[in-house]
Order: sequence, then C-alpha cells, then structure tokens
Amino acid sequence: MKNLALYTEILSALVISLCSLLLWIPRELFPEVYSTLLYSAEGKLLGARIAEDGQWRFPPLDSVPGKFATCLIAYEDKRFRWHPGVDFIALGRAVKSNLANRGIVSGGSTLTMQLARIARGNQPRTLWEKSKEILWAFGLEARYSKAEILALYASHAPFGGNVVGLETAAWRYYGRSADLLSWAEAATLAVLPNSPALIHPGRNREALKRKRDKLLATLYNRGIIDGMTYELSCLEPLPKAPLPLPDEAPHLLERLASGRKGERIRCTLHQALQRQTQRIVNRYAREYASNHIHNAAALIADVETGEVLAYAGNATFEAPFERGNQVDIITSPRSTGSILKPFLYAGMLNDGMLLPGTLIPDVPLNINGFSPQNFNRTFYGAVPAHVAIERSLNVPLVRMLSEYHTGRFMSLLKTYGMTTLRFPEEHYGASLILGGAEGTLWDLSGMYASMARTLSHYHRYNGRYNPADIHPLRVYAEEHSDTIPIRSILDERLKDRAPLSYASLWFAAEAMSELNRPEEEADWQQFQSMKRIAWKTGTSYGGRDAWAIGFTPRYVVGIWVGNASGEGRPGLTGVGNAAPILFDLFSLLGGTPWFDKPYDELVPVAVCRLSGHKASVYCMETDTLDIPIQGLNTEICPYHHLVHLSPDGRYRVNTSCEAASRIISVPWFILPPAQEYYYRHYHIDYKPLPPVKPGCEDENHRNIDIIYPEHNAVLFLPKGFSGEQERFVFRAAHARQDATIYWHIDDRFIGETKGEHQIACRAGKGRHLLTLVDDYGGQRKIWFEVK
Repeated sequence: MKNLALYTEILSALVISLCSLLLWIPRELFPEVYSTLLYSAEGKLLGARIAEDGQWRFPPLDSVPGKFATCLIAYEDKRFRWHPGVDFIALGRAVKSNLANRGIVSGGSTLTMQLARIARGNQPRTLWEKSKEILWAFGLEARYSKAEILALYASHAPFGGNVVGLETAAWRYYGRSADLLSWAEAATLAVLPNSPALIHPGRNREALKRKRDKLLATLYNRGIIDGMTYELSCLEPLPKAPLPLPDEAPHLLERLASGRKGERIRCTLHQALQRQTQRIVNRYAREYASNHIHNAAALIADVETGEVLAYAGNATFEAPFERGNQVDIITSPRSTGSILKPFLYAGMLNDGMLLPGTLIPDVPLNINGFSPQNFNRTFYGAVPAHVAIERSLNVPLVRMLSEYHTGRFMSLLKTYGMTTLRFPEEHYGASLILGGAEGTLWDLSGMYASMARTLSHYHRYNGRYNPADIHPLRVYAEEHSDTIPIRSILDERLKDRAPLSYASLWFAAEAMSELNRPEEEADWQQFQSMKRIAWKTGTSYGGRDAWAIGFTPRYVVGIWVGNASGEGRPGLTGVGNAAPILFDLFSLLGGTPWFDKPYDELVPVAVCRLSGHKASVYCMETDTLDIPIQGLNTEICPYHHLVHLSPDGRYRVNTSCEAASRIISVPWFILPPAQEYYYRHYHIDYKPLPPVKPGCEDENHRNIDIIYPEHNAVLFLPKGFSGEQERFVFRAAHARQDATIYWHIDDRFIGETKGEHQIACRAGKGRHLLTLVDDYGGQRKIWFEVK
C-alpha cells in the first residue's frame, strides 16, 4: 500500500508538473508577422510581400516535404521519432564531450529543443537556458505531435540573412516550392539552420558543401538514396545569391494584401494566362511610350462564374515611379468615354422605346450650353439606332439618353454593378453617356460579364431569369456563391422579368459584334477562323482614357490605355490603342458558339426599310423582321407621307392650283429639313420633295429648320486671338432648295441667304429671339441665350 501511495504521489506530481509546464509554454509559440503570399487557382506562387519586420517569413506549413524531413532528422536528430523531447543518449554524450574538452563543443539538442530555443527568441547558450529548453521540450512533446513539431521547426528556423522558414528558403535559393527540391537541395537546406551564415555567397562555401555532402553520404549509407543519386547529388552546385520571389500579379497582390496581410491568398488567376496577359500589356506599353502613353491595364474573366483569370493592373516593366506603373488602373475610376452606350441601347429596346433600326436624329445639338460632337466631327442627319452603336456616334446617343432620362439610366447602371455613380443625376446630365461619369475597369468588365452571363442562360432557364446572374467579378478562389444551383425552371428564385430582357441583350450583342476589327480585313466576319466577339471601345475627352471591352459566351476581356497621371495624348483612342490589345488577348482564348437567338421574346413585324420603324401604309419598301415584343409599343413610321404631285411629277400641288382629278398621290420618305440637310450627302438615293408649283397655296408644312442654334440653346461668346468678340455662325435648312431665308435677331434684320443657309452674326449677352422668314411667308422662331 505504501508503494502504491508513493507511485500515486509521484504520478500526481508528474501530472501537476506537466500541467504547470503546459501553462508555462504560451499557447501561440510564434506571435510573428508573416509575408503575404498570392497563389494561382492551380496553387502556383504568383507573388509575395515581405513581412512588416523586414523578414522573408512565409506563413507556417501544415506539413514538411518528405525529402527535407528525412534530411533534417538524419542530420539533427536521428532518434526524433522516438524520444520524449530530450535524447538522453545524445545529451549524455554531449556532457561527456564537453567535460573532456573543458568547453561546449556539443549541445545534444533535439529538434524539439531547437524549436523551444527558436520560440524563446534564441537566448544565450548557457546551462540555465539549456535547462529551460529541456523543460519546454517535454511540454512541446505533450502538446504537439511529431509531425506538428517538425512543421513548426521547418516554418520558423533561420536559413540565413532575412530568410526564415523552409518554404521561404526554397523559393529564395532555388526558385521553387520545397515540395520540388532535389535530394541535394533538401540536404543543403537541412544543414543551414545549424549554421545559417554559411549560405552567403563567397563565405564558407566549401564548409557548406562539406556539410551537405556528409549528410548525403549518411543518406546513402542508410540506404535512403542509391549510389547514382548520391553521386549526382554531390555534383549539384550550391545556390548563389538569393533569387527574387515571383511577382506575376503585383497590382492584385497589393490590392488583396491590404486586407489580408500575412496570409496565403488563393486567387482565381491562371498562371500561364496571367503571364501571357502581362507580357502583352507590357509589349504594347513599350510601343505606346513613343507617344508618351505609359500605362495600360487588362482583365480577363470567365463569364459563367465571374472568376478573374488574368489581372494586369498596369505595365510592369522597369520604369520610374513618375510613370505611374505602381497604380492599379483596374480599380482606379476613370472617365468612361463611350463604353456605356450599349447599356442605353439595350435599355431602350427593353422598354419599347425604339427598334434596332429606328432612325435617330444626328444633327447639331445644344443642351444648356453642352454641344456634343461625333468623333469625326461629322453629322449624318439620321442614323439607325444599331448603327449609332456600331459607329459609337455621340450626338444620336445623347438624344437617346435625353429621351430615356439620365436618372433612369443611372439606376440601370447601378443595377448592373457600377459603383462609382456617387453624384445626383443633375451632376451628370446628358454627358453621362459620353464620359461625364467615372467608372473602373473592374466594374465595367463585370457589367458586361453579367450581360453575357444572362444572355447565355436563355435556354438553361427556358426564357426565365435568375437575378443572381447579375453580380460583380470574383478574384478569391475560396469565394463561392452560397446559393444552391438552380436546376428546375420552376425554382421560385427564377423571375419572369429582368432589368434587361434576353431580346434587348441579344440585339445589343449583335450590334457590338458588327464592329470591324482594327487593322484587319473589313469583311472579317467571312472568315470562320475568326472568333465572333461583341466589343465596344471608348475614348474620354482630351485623349485621357482609351477603353475596349469585349465578350463571348465564355469570356469577357477589358482593356484600358492611357496615363495614370491623367495626362491626355493626341491620337489616343479606344479603337487605335485599346482594341488591338483586346484582340491579342482574345487570340489566347478558346472560341465558343454564339448566343442563341431568344425567339420566345421576339415577334415578326413589317418594318420600314428606310426609317426602321414599324411600317405604315405609306411605306413602300418593308422587311419582315424579328423585333422585341416590347417594340410593338413603338410608333409607326413618321417619315412616310402621301404627297400630292402634278401629272408630270415635277411639282407639289393642291386643289388651289390643280384639278383634283389630275393630282397624283405618291408616298414619299420625308425627313425634317435639318436632318435632310446632312442625310442627303450620305444617301445619294434620297429624293428631296419637289418644289411647290408656282401659283399654288403652300401647304402648312414646316419648311424651315434651324440647325444651329437649337431652341433654348446656351451659347458662349467666342473670342479670337486679338481678344475681340468673334461672330457666331448660324445655320438653317429649307425644304425648298430655291428658297430665300431672311434672318432677324430680336427686331434687327441681319441678312438673307440662298442655297446654303449659313450666316455669321454677333449677339450680346442675354436672351435673344431668332426669327427666320422665307420668301413664301413661312416662319420659324427660336430663343437662345448668350453668356
């Protein structure tokens, strides 16, 4: 009984001692800061940022590669797998050796004791500190498994200079993960923590090689490696200067590291595509530098998932910081130029406000002093809506936005993911469609991806809509939707309506795919080897931003080119600078079938060939076309009228000058005079109305159209180089080519015009009435204001 009590007391004392020891050892052995690492979707290291304390210290490993573990145990602690933290045999041998040499020549430390020493801050090697390490070793063995102890040691051991941890050392000295090290490389790193200073180039290289080769011999003698492996391993050279760590997505790493410092971040990028994308962006940036254009960015994403596959936030070739290469353009708000136009087109189609071919006026426009111009400074009179998108014409789109309403358009853009519209609609006005707002390449690419994603699901959801299809791009590999996949068209999450219908999205994609590619054959659509791509370019005012965004059913690609500083450059355009990069990147991606036509949302209707409206009874040339169902609400053709002519067709007549039995009634395509003025120059088949027969009472047609200025326009006093006020140039059009127009400002006659109705005049500050009278007594009046 006494022996039992004694054993119980001893066991209790041991348990209490062990518990006390465990409480003595901190729960977190290494409260350190770590390097931030970025990995690709395949698990490849894309980049790293040094820890805040200036050390290259990768986050801890969960396990240790087999070769390194074998080498480390063979070199440092051959009985590691069996001892309780202290190798009493080795410790005894060390004490005996030290006493014989009257000094410390051997420590007898196990890997567990070395882990304790590292965790305690590498205290001086005194007998007292050694005793603490022994106690810690027992506690560590009680808390952690052998595998965990090995992983902790490998993650925090010093490997020379500011290199800490096995994985860090593998990348710094060999440029690859520790899993891929050879036996010679693993052996080199296994001996380093014992003598980390040996790794420095030119310092004790022979000593490092002797230690490595001795370890390799041990492995050979124990049958771990064969003779050939041993001989080849001994021939391998030692690492030289530390290698730079990968930096293949620097801008994305900086973006993600701000919120996840010291972590291993797994992103959605594909390493090979990322490298190719960055290489192409750098090549174009070097080429554009001759025009002092220094920055470019590119983004490639998977349409279905929204996962970003390549992220080139800027050019990365060596350049001074003042060139702005450190700026992540993908997240930087920039003027959108014309890149938003397809959303307006789709919105108007969706709401039944126009048809794809509806004629939109393209004549000079003034909205409270804002006078938009087409890129080529040309007006076409009137153009089909889809052509306005294909040619990216500014004036027709401003007119479309005025009809659609700015606030309504802003709401649509926000629904699709535009996060930069921070001001009220009054701030943007009509300029919103021309770059009056700022957007990011991230948002805009995501918006087009949502457009493509929705359209590609037409058959999957049998014409119904999944609201979750509209979402931003994703870049975290672990970021997955928590939504259970929709597998039935009866799923209650599906809706019968969406912000943009399949039909409106399909026509928008069709218009975008009709654009000709830069520097390629005009009829590129005829080549089956060419991918069909819906794409749109944009150029901001002053040549500051060049955009190109395109998509297929599988991929979306976004491009921006310009200067991060905001400096504009002559000749910088979306078509000339951004689009070539876009198509080079699409050449890296696989092709896919085009979007299915959403027949369930279309209806065949007779459409006037000339006006693009639903055909009226006076439209002589019609085509039966599929239009969005909402398009049934649009007006019938307003441009075809019944015109009464003389028997020879030379004059317009009425019963005041011609017998009713002799009058010929003919349908006629008639544009308002201002539109006709420009339209006829580009359509040689356009037939102006014949003149009114002399002696006839003129019908109540609006024969006069004032092209410039518009009613209620705000004009600004022009000044020349001399500082004196210059003249305004007013322009009008008349339905009769032989008409004379008499011009008046307020009550003052300023002149008359024939043929080309254009007159130069001066007007002081304030509000004025412009009156035009023709030689038949017809009048037209407008108000304008001069500031």
